[in-house]
Amino acid sequence: MRVTEKHLRDEVTNRCIEFLDIAINFILYIEQIYSNDIFEKRLKYNLIVYECHDIEIQNYISDFLNQIKSLLHKQLIDQIGFVITTNNENEILRRYIIELHPIIEHSSNTIHTNGNYLFAELDSIFSTCLIELMRQIPISPLTISTENDDDDDDDNDQIRWKLQIRLCHQRNSKFEVEETFYEQFKLIDNCLLSLKQIKSVHSQRLNIQIMCQDKKAT
Repeated sequence: MRVTEKHLRDEVTNRCIEFLDIAINFILYIEQIYSNDIFEKRLKYNLIVYECHDIEIQNYISDFLNQIKSLLHKQLIDQIGFVITTNNENEILRRYIIELHPIIEHSSNTIHTNGNYLFAELDSIFSTCLIELMRQIPISPLTISTENDDDDDDDNDQIRWKLQIRLCHQRNSKFEVEETFYEQFKLIDNCLLSLKQIKSVHSQRLNIQIMCQDKKAT
């Protein structure tokens, strides 16, 4: 299939956003943050993955991805973080880091004759990354609090999660990002977390790396 560079860039961005949606839902499932009852099986990249069907959770994920789509397309962000904390959000238990580096050509009018191959290659590396995520062991068993639970200690053990982004250091990205959104979702370096690489893959149009940071043992 023949595609222009402009179309290829757009499609790479769309597929990256789709992968992030799948990966975020899958991390929610493998970390057992919620009961399995709110997840549904679906087939993607020739793999069985799990999607959360809670409306509030899906709205949060969708709003986040809609905000970062144009930033990713402009290569203004290079890391997306999935952060697991206690109720004290400063106490990070685990953080997944997904680095996405699309590779572009300077001329948007360039014609590529191998479009089908490039798209299939993207799906293949996304599949490889999800397979490695499947090997992750949950950071903590599911903790459930009830409305009648008045024990503050139990409440502090409740697992929470949020999404974050890191702006590209080599560009003045901050001036192109809505300030309120950036302050809400900015990823902050934390020297108290250990770092483990889950998967790193390089392809013609995308370099992707997935890492996991855990709270260091004291």
